[in-house]
Formats: sequence, C-alpha cells, structure tokens
Amino acid sequence: MTIKDIARLSGCGVSTVSRALNGSREISEQTRERINEVIRQYNYTPNGNARRMRQSSAKTILLIVNGSSNLFFSPLIEQIQMMAATSGFQVAVNYIDEQEDEVQFAVRLCAEQKPAGVIFLGGDMRNFQKSFAQLTVPCVLSTANAEELGFGNLSSVSIDDSDGGRAAAQQLFDQGHSRVGILGGDLSSIGPSGLRYGGFCSVCTERGMPVPESELCAYTFSSAYEAAVALFHKCKGMTAVFAMSDIIAVGAVRAFLDMGKRVPEDISVLGFDGIELAEYSNPRIATFAQPLHQISSLSVRMLVNMIENDAEASHVTLRAQFRSGGSLGRI
Repeated sequence: MTIKDIARLSGCGVSTVSRALNGSREISEQTRERINEVIRQYNYTPNGNARRMRQSSAKTILLIVNGSSNLFFSPLIEQIQMMAATSGFQVAVNYIDEQEDEVQFAVRLCAEQKPAGVIFLGGDMRNFQKSFAQLTVPCVLSTANAEELGFGNLSSVSIDDSDGGRAAAQQLFDQGHSRVGILGGDLSSIGPSGLRYGGFCSVCTERGMPVPESELCAYTFSSAYEAAVALFHKCKGMTAVFAMSDIIAVGAVRAFLDMGKRVPEDISVLGFDGIELAEYSNPRIATFAQPLHQISSLSVRMLVNMIENDAEASHVTLRAQFRSGGSLGRI
C-alpha cells in the first residue's frame, strides 16, 4: 500500500493525501475521513513524517516531488533520504500533481511545519519566478537550473539540458537520420524540455536541417504512446524520434511496435535520463544518462551547508552521458 494507492482508492489527488498524512489543516474533515477510512481498511501505517516534523522540525527537510509516477525521481528520492540521514536530517517526502504549483505548496507546508529546508525535485520555473520570494528557508532545486532567478536562498543542481539536446541531435544526425520527430513536455518552457528542444534546434540550424516536428505529451507511458502515434502520422518519412525522457521513449517504442514497425530498422528512438527500466526494455533504450548519485549527493550537501553554515546559494551544472542501446540504428 502506497500513497498513490490511497489516492486512487479514496478518489483524492496524491497531493491531497500527502497533505492529509502530514496533518494539514487545509483538508476538509469529509475528505480527511475518506482518506482515513482507506487507511483503516487496508491497515496502512503512515511513515510518521508529520509527527516527527512537529517534534523535531529543525532537523527535517521537506522533499517536494513534482509528479507521483516519474520513474526518474524514484532512485533520487531514495538516495536523498540516505544522504540526509548521514547528516542527521530526516526527510519528509511530499508528492504533488504535475499541474500543481510546487512553490505555493512549499509555502503552505513551511508555514505549518517550520522545516529546516526544502528540496524540490523538478518544477515549473514560472512558479519560482512568480512566488519563490515568499520562502525564506534554505532551498535546493534539483534537476533544474535556478541560477538566473537570483534568489539568495535557492541553490540548484541540474543537467546542462541545452547541451543534452545538442548532443542528441548530433547523435541522430551522425547516424544518418535527417527526418526526426520530437516527443516531450512543454517545448516552449524554460525548463528541461524547452532547453533540450532549443539545443536540438540549434544543431538543426547549424547543419541546415529543418526544425523537427514535435508532439506534446506528459511523462507517462500512455501519453507517450498516444503522442507517438500522432507524431508518426504527422511527420511523414520520419526515421527517428528524440524522446525527452526514457519513460516517453519506452511508450513510443511500444506504439511503433504495435503499429507493425521495427525498432530500430524502421524507426529509431533515443531517450533521456538513464532510468533502470531503459536497460531492461526490448530493445534496450539508447539514452543520455543523468548522474543520479551526483545529483542527489550534491542536493543534500548544498542544502545542509546552507542550513548549518549559512552558506550562500550555489549552482552546479552536470552533463548527461550517452549510453548506447538497441533502439538506435544507423541509416
């Protein structure tokens, strides 16, 4: 039984269940009782985050996870908890829906629970621009670059997403692909998808290639599957797809196989992130792997340094590394 199971069985959002378990006063009694009924029925034992935070909030870090089904975040969450424990901190994990404002969510929790600091796993940069000034505790934005925002209490650990997009384009073009489609999130954003897309397009310009066709999708298998089918019909003659995440890549491969296409003989798929599932997919997903251990260890180390030593905000940018796989072929 997980928090996602409770959300499904109670008919509530993951973030609502998370707030209920953490003792938030913003949950109506009717909703709280519906959630508690599921907890009683299935003998679910909460991890005690809310109780421990009230007892020792000075040694508690809030971890706000954007999205409840992102497989890329799962190992990061585990590693952040382990790293924090070695520094004497406990971590309260809070999941929010992808459309929810993670900054306003943090503002509410900080007012209620008075944590020592906050780590954001993912997020919409527009929300940080709009209202992060309301947060005064030390914070780290993990997997996105916050340097240009200029907040003195917001550090960040990120991948050079623009460079990753450029590397993806070079990899595909060097394999002989000239008709490429792109699957991803909001490509116009200043977040990872937008930066990767911008980097990819910059290589297209340098090589005289047309701007690639694209299809918007969420970071789920089902959304990627549907988007891949739509992209295939829209982008005639497409021989390769750059998926903004491995989850999207896996969904796209399944879609192409179900359409009777061979991967990579008829169409190649290149992913991004380096999640474990990509290693065990058939075919194995060619991808750009993010350094998970570095991201998690730096996120915790930087936050603890801000909490204990009043350190200034700092920003680290890492690089993803290409990992070959059977989903990518040469024309």
